[in-house]
Amino acid sequence: PFSAPMSMVAGQIATFLVWTIGVAVLTWLICKRTMTKSSSASEEYFSGGHALSWYVVAGSLMLTNLSTEQLVGLNGAIFKDGCLAGTAWETFAALAMCVTASVFLPRYMKCGLATTTGFLGNRFDLTTRTIVSSVFLVFYTVGFCPPVLYTGALGMRNIFQLDIPLWMMSTCIGFIGACYAIFGGLKAVAVSDCLNGVGLLAVGIWVPVAAMQKIGGLSGLFSEADFLKPLVTESDVFDDDTLIRSVDTPSVPWHVTVSGLMLMNLYYWSTNQLIVQRALAARSLAEGQKGVLFAASMKVVGFVMLCLPGVIGAILAKKGILVNGEPFTVTKSDTVYPLLVRAVMPDWSLGFFAAVLLGSILSTFNSALNSASTLFGLEIYKIYIHPEASDDRVVKIAGWFGVALSLISFVIAPFLEHVGSIFEWLQRAKTMASLPIITAFIVGIATATPDAFCAKVGFVVGAATYLGGQFLSEPHFLHVFFICFLLSTGSMFFAAYCTPFRRLFGKGPPVPVEDTSSSVVDIVSWRWLYPVIASIVVLVVVLTGALQAGSQELFLVFLCGWVISTGILLALPSFRPRPAKEVAIGEPKTEANSELEGSNEGPRRIAAEEGTTPGSNRPEASV
Repeated sequence: PFSAPMSMVAGQIATFLVWTIGVAVLTWLICKRTMTKSSSASEEYFSGGHALSWYVVAGSLMLTNLSTEQLVGLNGAIFKDGCLAGTAWETFAALAMCVTASVFLPRYMKCGLATTTGFLGNRFDLTTRTIVSSVFLVFYTVGFCPPVLYTGALGMRNIFQLDIPLWMMSTCIGFIGACYAIFGGLKAVAVSDCLNGVGLLAVGIWVPVAAMQKIGGLSGLFSEADFLKPLVTESDVFDDDTLIRSVDTPSVPWHVTVSGLMLMNLYYWSTNQLIVQRALAARSLAEGQKGVLFAASMKVVGFVMLCLPGVIGAILAKKGILVNGEPFTVTKSDTVYPLLVRAVMPDWSLGFFAAVLLGSILSTFNSALNSASTLFGLEIYKIYIHPEASDDRVVKIAGWFGVALSLISFVIAPFLEHVGSIFEWLQRAKTMASLPIITAFIVGIATATPDAFCAKVGFVVGAATYLGGQFLSEPHFLHVFFICFLLSTGSMFFAAYCTPFRRLFGKGPPVPVEDTSSSVVDIVSWRWLYPVIASIVVLVVVLTGALQAGSQELFLVFLCGWVISTGILLALPSFRPRPAKEVAIGEPKTEANSELEGSNEGPRRIAAEEGTTPGSNRPEASV
């Protein structure tokens, strides 16, 4: 399978093993020796003992999101579109993350939650919480984990020209990822994510920069301005069957960016247990917010790794540029990234790239497994199957559930080989799962009156209308998603304020909900929250304008602004001065206790004075 000499293959294997084993060893050392361990086995496994610093939160968020379904799938979608319409999934996601940091995360952490669905239990009722948890579990099992394994196996096989069946590669990758998630818990997953993120960042930038040299550098890229436009309604779309481009509608026409796409990004970054669980494990709200916003800042430039390779591949194919003595050709959109990697990276570096690519695959897969195990253990098993189970028992059962989910993913993954665009397939699967979820979260956070009955009405209306919308060829599926969201939201308010309708189902007037839950960590917002959000919004606007206008000069202005703002973000402290009441009685105000560096000792001291424990008065629903 390899054309390189045996010495080169040995070097590739050596670099692969050094990086992979090194990450595993460092993860173990960091978790055991530098992170505090919770006395609760359940909190330690599912919430990382609330010991994650902002940089661990940020690294885990980035690598959980950044995997082969993005590297392979999104670059494939960009190549197929023949333009940067798909960058909206990246750059506009940064705006949704700003909403997460400023609106959703404070509400979650105020309730002392380990799961996002716990908020629905507090706000509505246990049944609503269980319904949403079940939807998440089905989506992770069928719609998320299998595509991650498939794209990972596809990328590894094409890059290294291996003659190995996809099912065998996807199973091996999944097995390694399952070991991290099942035996290490959230803390091991988050730390390994952060370490692999360093390598992936280096490789992710290397590929487009090296490939850009083959088309004349940055000036050569901007000379093909039509390929760079993010806001279009038509483009030269590639047909995988005829291998010819023709004018058609891209996967993300500009008008969906202000409707369904923003809503989807909000669902993914603000309510999805897979993502939000990392921020919930932060040791304070300020640490979580800084971590989310740093990840948002990186997301603004994420298109360099996840979109530019697809555009460069399209330009290489259009111009017939020679690569290794032959014209660069693509026969299937989803193979453009592996082909580009093979074309521009030297043979000696492929072992390191394999290790980093494997790390990105494992990151997303093991994160999904850990999130699914958390939901099953805390939302299903602990509540319905064995309410009196000990923490150790819940952790053990959650691990076995992760094993079962892994086996199902192993079976489904190889069948995705027949899907046209894996990225578009994944986005459609997300919309099906997310509609009832995002409706309940937004109404639950924004209002106090609609009750559990209204939430269930919204679920039924949202699911029924979206199912009916699948039989329509027009409008775009993201427009259908947004229309169904509006109908679902409207039905919730109708169910809340239409008295005859409520009487029909034996319901009295809804009673506004009062939040009586309490946090387990410090929940004072980060001091620099809104200035950083403002800078991220400006960067998104400038970047979009530069690409749409095809202006190299404006793009360079954006890059300079991003470097400066990100450097300032790194330098800003995540701790805050501790209020006087958070210093223990009789303790002198020394320099050592004058600053609260993201720990949760403040709330614990206050609780000790009051004879309680942090979060002890929160409802059972917010385990």
